[in-house]
Amino acid sequence: MKKNVSVMKRILAAVLALMMGLMLTACGGGSALAESASGTHGSLVWEYDAESRTLSVGGSGAMEDFDSPEQIAWSAVLTSAQKVEVEEGVSAIGSFAFYYMPALTEVSLPATLTEIGDYAFAYCAALTDLTLPTELTAVGKGAFEACASLPAVYLSASVTEVGERAFAYCSALESAVITGALAELGDETFKNCTSLKTLMFHTSMTADKISETAFSGASMSFSDATLTESADGSSDVTIRYLYEDDSEAAPTVTETVPYGEEYKIASPVLNGYTASEARITGTADGTAHSHTVTYKVTEEQTEQAGEAETEEPAEEEKEPVTATTILAIVVMVLVLIGIAVGAFLLIRSDKKKNPKKGNPDKKDKK
Repeated sequence: MKKNVSVMKRILAAVLALMMGLMLTACGGGSALAESASGTHGSLVWEYDAESRTLSVGGSGAMEDFDSPEQIAWSAVLTSAQKVEVEEGVSAIGSFAFYYMPALTEVSLPATLTEIGDYAFAYCAALTDLTLPTELTAVGKGAFEACASLPAVYLSASVTEVGERAFAYCSALESAVITGALAELGDETFKNCTSLKTLMFHTSMTADKISETAFSGASMSFSDATLTESADGSSDVTIRYLYEDDSEAAPTVTETVPYGEEYKIASPVLNGYTASEARITGTADGTAHSHTVTYKVTEEQTEQAGEAETEEPAEEEKEPVTATTILAIVVMVLVLIGIAVGAFLLIRSDKKKNPKKGNPDKKDKK
């Protein structure tokens, strides 16, 4: 019963947030773009440029939390800003800092950032361009909840804490890669992430560390995840080049591609052969990628070979006349002459012995 009440409270909070946005729009917050403005928040300074619609926050140290969206120092520009730039030196983003920014599409975060507070970017439904820094260690509760256009998220090996509902209702999220050694994955972390196609965790992650509701309503679960030892999410891409008989056509190539980057590796050109793929392409996602390119004899070469086979065979070369050949011919002629002479003498001898046989007409006259 308590669990159902908790769920109802969360749903009610989400509805109230949306209603607040609609009210702001009706009051002019969304219909008229905010003008340029600036101010301070604790040790940090902020500035909004109306022309570029960019909200910049700079300074040194951690941003103080906001207790509610109404207390946000730059609340007047929340519905107008399309880009947020957090400058180098800022080490933490406070709770609710950029809560419900319906026009926000791009966020730039500094390498010095180590923490993102609760609901910091929740309900930024248009956000698509986000790269989390490699030194980040903690992502707060609901930090990116209902960022419905966010396509991918990569949390590096330094991240050890991800709060409950951190990416809940990110309906466009296709890839989620977490290479850090998390202590646990809390309730509804990826609730209703209905577009998940790639899910990856470090090999230290085990089923007993995953909340039963972490993937409720999602298109994937921990049992579908790939486990990797890649601390930085990079992919080793290996390509073999073979002839049709599986012999090596060219040396094997192996490249390490940083996470999220596309690779395009051209296949070697071999005279007289055509590659099965002129270029190998893909995107690094923390897993090893293996490809094989096969080389076949080009059609032109095959046709030429066929034509050569159908041509009339060339005349055989005559063997050169040697002394042995001449001697064999002389012997053969002498043998033939001998046979002829022998036959002549035999016939003549036979006539002498039987003259009547030789002249039958004389007998008739008598």
